[in-house]
Amino acid sequence: MKKILVVGQTPPPYGGQAVIIQAMLNASYQHIKMYHVRMCFSKDFNDRGNFSIRKVLHLLSIVIKIWLIRFKCGPKILYYPLSSAPKIALLRDTIILGCTRFLFKDVVFHFHAAGVSEELPKYPRLLRNIVYGIISKPTLGITSSEYNPQDAKYLKACHSIVFPLGIHDSNPYESRNFNEGNRPLTVMFMGLLNGTKGESYVLDAVYKLNQSGRNVRYLLAGKYESEKYKTNFESKIAKYGLKEKVLYQGVVTGKEKEKIFMDSDVFCFPSFFSSESFGIVLLEAMMYQMPVIATRWRGIQSVVDDGINGFLVDIKNADQISVALAKLYDDRTLLREMGMASRELFKEKYIEQIYIQNIENALCNL
Repeated sequence: MKKILVVGQTPPPYGGQAVIIQAMLNASYQHIKMYHVRMCFSKDFNDRGNFSIRKVLHLLSIVIKIWLIRFKCGPKILYYPLSSAPKIALLRDTIILGCTRFLFKDVVFHFHAAGVSEELPKYPRLLRNIVYGIISKPTLGITSSEYNPQDAKYLKACHSIVFPLGIHDSNPYESRNFNEGNRPLTVMFMGLLNGTKGESYVLDAVYKLNQSGRNVRYLLAGKYESEKYKTNFESKIAKYGLKEKVLYQGVVTGKEKEKIFMDSDVFCFPSFFSSESFGIVLLEAMMYQMPVIATRWRGIQSVVDDGINGFLVDIKNADQISVALAKLYDDRTLLREMGMASRELFKEKYIEQIYIQNIENALCNL
C-alpha cells in the first residue's frame, strides 16, 4: 500500500479546493493510505494575501509537521496543491517545498489554482529562477481540464494527467420543482464576490431583463472580498433600482445551501478569475438540475455542454448573459430540458466516486 502525505487547505473557509481536498481525505481507498498536514493560512477569504506573524508561525509548523509525519509514518509521496496567485501564496509554497520536497521520492502537484505558468514569468529574473528551481520537475502534474494553462509542461513534470473534479451527490432523489412560468425567474450566483467572478455582469444582465418587462430576481451567496467592493456593488444595485430583486444570502452551507439551489432556476458563473481552473460550484448546480451559464474561461468551459445543459458566453459580456437568460425565461420547456441534461451529465462524469478512483489510479501508478 502506497502512503501519501497530503498538504492542503480543508474547510473552513469553504472554497472549492478546500472542499475537494476534504472529500479526497475522507474517501476510502484500496491501495493507498493518506496522511494530512492542514494548511490554514487564511481564516476567511478576506484574509488571503495578507501578511501576519500568525501566518509565519503556521508556515513553520507545517514544515515541522511534514518532517515528523515523513519519518514517523513513512510516506514517500508528497501531494501538494500548488498556488499560482497572489504572489505571496506561491512564495509561501516555495518555502515549504524548499524545506521538504527533497524528503520524498515523488512529488505530485495538483493545479487546483491554475496559471503558475502565466504568473511566474512576471517575477523579477532572480526571484523567478529561485522559485522555478525549487518547484520545477515534479513527478506528476494533475489538472482538471485540457483548457487550463499548461502548468505541468511549464514546470517540466515527468508525467501529467487530466481528469475532472467530482463531488458527493447530495440530490439523489432529483426532487426539483421546475419553474413552469408561474413565478419570477431566479438567477443564482455563488462564490467569492470580488468582481473577477463575474457577479457584476450578471447584475447588468438581470437589469436588462427587468427593463425588457421580464420578472427576474438575482440571488447571491458568498462573501464580499472587501467592504469597499461591497459598498460599490450595493451602490450599483441601488442605481439600477433592483433592491427588491437582489437577494444576498452571505456564506451558506448544509441544508441552507441546498435550499437556495432548489429555490433558484438558473445558475450563472461568468468568471474570469485568474486562478480559476474548473468551478466546483458549477457541479453543485448541475447536481441540483439547474441550467448553467458560464464563460469560455479555462477549465470551467469544459463543464458546460453549450446548448445542451446551458450556455457558454464570453468573459465580461453582460449582453450575452442576458440573451442566454432571456431564452430560458421565455422557454420554460428549455429550462427544464437543460436542467435535466445538467443532472445526467453530472451523474455521467462528475460524481465523487469517479474522481476518487482517478486520484487513486494516478497515485498508484507512480
